[in-house]
Amino acid sequence: MFPTCLGPSPSPALIRTVVASYGDGHHDAPRGDALRIDTRSLRNPPSDPAVRERMLHSTGLEPDVRAYVRATPGFEKVVGRGLERALGLLALPDRRFRVDVHVVCGGGRHRSVAVAEELADRLRDAHVGVETEHRHIGRPILSGVAGGLLTDHELATLRLFARGRRQVEIAEALRIRPETVGRLLHRARVVLRARTLAHAVALGGESGLLDRPCG
Repeated sequence: MFPTCLGPSPSPALIRTVVASYGDGHHDAPRGDALRIDTRSLRNPPSDPAVRERMLHSTGLEPDVRAYVRATPGFEKVVGRGLERALGLLALPDRRFRVDVHVVCGGGRHRSVAVAEELADRLRDAHVGVETEHRHIGRPILSGVAGGLLTDHELATLRLFARGRRQVEIAEALRIRPETVGRLLHRARVVLRARTLAHAVALGGESGLLDRPCG
């Protein structure tokens, strides 16, 4: 059991919001009613060859990782929308209970952590008492899920699928039959223990697996 990591000290005001980050790939999401913010559309440090080695073992609590995620196209939209929704709920008349926010990425170490901390900072700026929790920040990096278990063909097929290629196009690119593409994608999903192909792509992206050369 890995301990949950708390972020910076909470605001001195009464805690009205808890912002929790987590990784969907761990199949252990926080429970309860909450606003949900999905950060998987944002650029992921372990998926970027330029920063992968430097940031792979870092987390979204560290300034360079946070700056990287903050610079991703779409970051402001994700955080701004979450802030607007949270403040809207907090402003409801006679609201007596806490507003929780759950922020998700693939592995729970980079994007979700950075976004959770950014959202918490903006809530504090709005004079809202808030604290952060990072459910999976201490969990093992998900790269080991697929490691050497995917074959070169499975990895190549999943990589093309992640780039938006259709099954027929993948078959032409790899010079295999379309039905073979389907089997390879199914096998990749099973090996990655993903619920859907989109989830398999998210796990592969989180670990940097889709950026590694085959063979």
